[in-house]
Amino acid sequence: MRPFIRTIETLELDGGILCLDFVNSVRNRFENPFCEFIITPDDWLLWSRRTQICDLSTEQQIDKHISENRGKAIRELKIIIRVREALYRIFRKTAQKEQPLIKDIRFLNKKLSFSFRFLNIEINDSLETISTWNYKEPDLIYLLLPVLKSAYELLTSGLKVHIKECPGCGWLYLDKSRNSSRRWCNMKTCGNTEKTKKYYYKHKTIVPGNHNK
Repeated sequence: MRPFIRTIETLELDGGILCLDFVNSVRNRFENPFCEFIITPDDWLLWSRRTQICDLSTEQQIDKHISENRGKAIRELKIIIRVREALYRIFRKTAQKEQPLIKDIRFLNKKLSFSFRFLNIEINDSLETISTWNYKEPDLIYLLLPVLKSAYELLTSGLKVHIKECPGCGWLYLDKSRNSSRRWCNMKTCGNTEKTKKYYYKHKTIVPGNHNK
């Protein structure tokens, strides 16, 4: 069976929540070094489009920002990746029922303090409360703000006890199954790969060799 190959275009969104989809934007956490999907500012914009973080108008503005300010966009991307890796370490420790590193929590708090300065709420015509961002710069950091809000909401809710780590690829996900019995990030990828391996070894035919000397 041909193995499933993840790319930025085919990357599954199996985390169950935006912030976990963000930390899962690498191919396999158990690889060293791991394969990075968000390599360029354009990759980050593509991922943001796939997760519906921004509308078409904002996407066009940020695309223009990338084209006209490539150096600045690359520096912004480095910050974004630092945030992702800090979130990964925090959420992985949470999944393992361990205390996250103090330095990671402090780093996250700084980013939360920055991002929440721009957070507003509005009541629409249907009387629904919606979040909006009063952030005027059409840059890559704008796309990070909803991710940070998602991380805050997860870490301060009871849902954090349902964070699990896939034994196949190291991705993190929310186990929303009735009995908390979900084992894999995705049964069609990691789960199916494991089933294929078990089938292979179970039915492997051992051919006797010639042991005559």
